[in-house]
Amino acid sequence: MAEVIKIVLTGGPCSGKTTALSYVSEKLKEQGIEVITIEERATKLILSGKTPQNMGRYEFHKLLFELELAEENEKTELAKKMPCDRVVMLFDRGLLDNKAFVTQEEFDRYSSINGANEDIIRNSYDAVFHLVTAADGAESYYNLTNNKARNESIEQAKKLDEEILSVWTGTPHLRVIDNSTSFDKKLERLMTEILSFLGIPKHFEIERKFLIDYPNLNFLNNIKTCRKIPITQAYLTTPDEGYFRIRKRGEGKNAVYIKTVKIKISDIKRIEIENYISEKEYNEYMSKKEYITGIISKDRYCIVWNSTYYELDIYPFWNDKATIEIELLSENQQYKLPDFIKLIREVTFEQEYRNLALAQKYGKNGFYSNLQK
Repeated sequence: MAEVIKIVLTGGPCSGKTTALSYVSEKLKEQGIEVITIEERATKLILSGKTPQNMGRYEFHKLLFELELAEENEKTELAKKMPCDRVVMLFDRGLLDNKAFVTQEEFDRYSSINGANEDIIRNSYDAVFHLVTAADGAESYYNLTNNKARNESIEQAKKLDEEILSVWTGTPHLRVIDNSTSFDKKLERLMTEILSFLGIPKHFEIERKFLIDYPNLNFLNNIKTCRKIPITQAYLTTPDEGYFRIRKRGEGKNAVYIKTVKIKISDIKRIEIENYISEKEYNEYMSKKEYITGIISKDRYCIVWNSTYYELDIYPFWNDKATIEIELLSENQQYKLPDFIKLIREVTFEQEYRNLALAQKYGKNGFYSNLQK
């Protein structure tokens, strides 16, 4: 079967998603990649006469969710059967976008009816690219004329844009494409991010890591675009598979499980290969205590701040410090840390602050005695 990669283009009203969908699709095809596009369905529903006003908000979004889910499932099966190595499914909005337009209770109700839940949906897409509404940073280009279903004022569009960004915060790969350049350059920046994610010409993980003072958790929890995710990860070296990491992301029935292999290129640059695994596979790996070299739990705060995505980790063994990471497109890319954190120093190149080293030094060792070594 072909590998299916799901990429969501999302954002507020008049952000350029429809144009971007066509642009990205053509650029990927030029790279020899098979692409299946899934267009936004809400506009089609509204223009057909089915609106939140005449159906009721809940019934409209319930129908929208069901139609989107059916189309996604149908095209996912189609993509798997295509005679190629991989297929990119490119979405103009994903299932989770619905949550920005209803209450939490309403979303939970109709998503559960369809056998889904918020956390599983959030992790079911491989990457999400949020295009910021023109109402925020390109106000002169914001208009209602090119979409008959659009009726938001500039302030309403900005608020909706933030709401949509907040529902996607916490997804494994989220990037924000703002209006700091012309629209043509905005599309080029989007394409650069997508090609980097797809590993064209080759997939690299380029991260910088910083040691910071223990943050104000109340402040973090009140950031609209911040999501706390509990993580447990273990490092294994087995005779058959060599060195790799397994991770449980989330809790209970909403958790997802990921296996990661990293190949070091430099202290800052790595090739990263990630695959989802089942809970059963995760537990089987965790039972192989003789092959586990470290295990650690932490609370990860996924934060979007000034159009940049950060991952701030709180560890149970520290009450005075934490770490924050940022992923870059190149080793010399400029970056800026959030102004609400107090920097101690960069630790990108300090081995003792790598997660494996922390797992071996501080990690939960009630499971395995060899972690005391």
